[in-house]
Amino acid sequence: MPTHAELSVKLLVDAAGFFRSLGAQNAELKDQMEENATVFEQVANLMQSDPQGVLNGSAHSELAGRLLVDAADFFITLAEQNEPIKEQMLENANVYKQLGELVMQNPMGILD
Repeated sequence: MPTHAELSVKLLVDAAGFFRSLGAQNAELKDQMEENATVFEQVANLMQSDPQGVLNGSAHSELAGRLLVDAADFFITLAEQNEPIKEQMLENANVYKQLGELVMQNPMGILD
């Protein structure tokens, strides 16, 4: 069974891909989405290499958890603005928020 940390890596990388895709479809958002994607990938790399490590006084798991919760908020905003993808974005938001909280509390824990 994967740990919360391992699952967070997958979600962070998936979110980065989503941001890049969104930026490719919208020139106004491209730079911001590219920046988001880069940050998510950097934290995914930290979590993969050292899930219990610390960067500038912040635990890698805390950084990952905050990014996952931020992604959840972003997905909720998209859901509210886009009826065709609303259900999927709300499901994504729920998963990201739950795992974000779990990884901050216990990065090496296993989902029940």
